[in-house]
Amino acid sequence: MTYRPGRNLVTCAIVLAVLCLGTFVWTPFAAVPAVGCVLLVILAEIDRRRVVVALRSVSVSRTLPVVAGRDRPFVGTLLLQNSGQYVVNADVRDVVPADCRPAFSLHRCVLAAGNQQQVTETYRIPNRGQHHFGPVWLRASGPWQLMDAQQAVDSTGRVRVLPETFASWDKLTKDTAAQLMLLDKATRTRHHGVGTEFESLHAFRDGDDPRRIDWRATARMRQPIVRRFQIERHRDVMILIDCGRLMGSDTGCGSKLDCAVDAALNLSRVALQSGDRCGVAAYDSEVRGFLPPVVGIKSLGSIVDCVYDLHTEYQETDFTRIHAELQTRQSKRSLVVVLSDLSDAETSRLQCASLRTLSRRHLVLFAALRTPLLNQIIHAPVDTVLDGAKQAVTYRLLRDRGQALYALERSGVHVLDIEPQQLTVPLINQFVALRQRNLL
Repeated sequence: MTYRPGRNLVTCAIVLAVLCLGTFVWTPFAAVPAVGCVLLVILAEIDRRRVVVALRSVSVSRTLPVVAGRDRPFVGTLLLQNSGQYVVNADVRDVVPADCRPAFSLHRCVLAAGNQQQVTETYRIPNRGQHHFGPVWLRASGPWQLMDAQQAVDSTGRVRVLPETFASWDKLTKDTAAQLMLLDKATRTRHHGVGTEFESLHAFRDGDDPRRIDWRATARMRQPIVRRFQIERHRDVMILIDCGRLMGSDTGCGSKLDCAVDAALNLSRVALQSGDRCGVAAYDSEVRGFLPPVVGIKSLGSIVDCVYDLHTEYQETDFTRIHAELQTRQSKRSLVVVLSDLSDAETSRLQCASLRTLSRRHLVLFAALRTPLLNQIIHAPVDTVLDGAKQAVTYRLLRDRGQALYALERSGVHVLDIEPQQLTVPLINQFVALRQRNLL
């Protein structure tokens, strides 16, 4: 607890200083300011003790939502309880996260003895992740306003900020439901091959493949028994999210990484609801996180915990690291969705080579997120030589990017070239189309 002079103590000190000037006129008058100083010190100490007792009798509890949408309003509540016998006039200041809006929250409260009061505030946090609130600072004055005291109450709280469309599923279904393909609608699809998913055991018949004989079951039943397999209906889906420097550029509604995380969470929900197994990984110059495919809509929380707090550290992306990790930990053929972008020709060459190698084992969907700043530079008027040089470099970057995407398509990689803020719905539709074509 810290203390400082109150408003009335400062006023009395000024008055005593003026009275001290009277000693130069009449010496016996010196006793008046001396007695006044002693009296003021005694009263200030009594006032300090009263305010200490009053502040220590105040308890604070906090209520925050567990999850909030990015840059969406949510309400935080402080409940102040006065268990003492004195009335407390206190200023309540809450310590909020650095990127929270409003950045400063101060309220004046009058707490009667034995009563409580609620303080509510509406906040917005524009960045994803886990954000911490607290402590709460209380500042009060004594009954005579000679001394002020303030103390911090350990009333902390935290809120997880998720992408806005994921935190509010109603928004996505209301705005874009007409564009989403229905997963459960009846469709005619051709299932090629004999399948690799075990179905049942059956007695050997003419025409069965002898390589399918289950020798243990044959010995047990004393007749040839073969394994029957079916076409896999539930696939493995791996979503790879690039956290490198290219994903940190602003799109007008957050960074490209924000849009990628938003789309990844919605795609994982669709995949899990359709019965597929879904995993997720994050990478830049190294692997930041890897969650193997999980099954069931109840596993969605594990995916959220893995990616909702991703932030870019503006490092150069090294796709070979995540490629090696994926080849080691996900040997089964899967649908691999890569959310990233391409930059200069040298970096694009290395990444495209890794994607082509990856497509030999897996079905790869590469979602290339465009950089809105490049379009702004192209359409900006050219007034100086510097503006012309910027446009020339931009055209070269876009040319290299287009050539790299075309080469990826020719090599068997499915490419989705799109603006970041429009990624979610086309990505889900592309996933549904690939799923219905049974390319796995």
